[in-house]
Amino acid sequence: MQTQTHCTDSTPTPNEPQVDNDRLITADEVRRLAGGISDMTLWRWIKLGITPAPLVIERRRYWWRSAVVASLTHAGRANAEQL
Repeated sequence: MQTQTHCTDSTPTPNEPQVDNDRLITADEVRRLAGGISDMTLWRWIKLGITPAPLVIERRRYWWRSAVVASLTHAGRANAEQL
């Protein structure tokens, strides 16, 4: 019988960026980080791949803040990191 060992070390690997204070945020906060865009614009950006698709938890949409900031920075909204 084999025993499975689970790694509990949360230290990022060299290829994995370190994220401080990463948390789930709502659509309202995503729209604010993106400069006050509308819900329809957020939906379009998700369809175009500009922002990541949300996680759906109990019929509510959530995003990892670090993923949103990274996608907005990549899309040319560099000021998103400062908010």
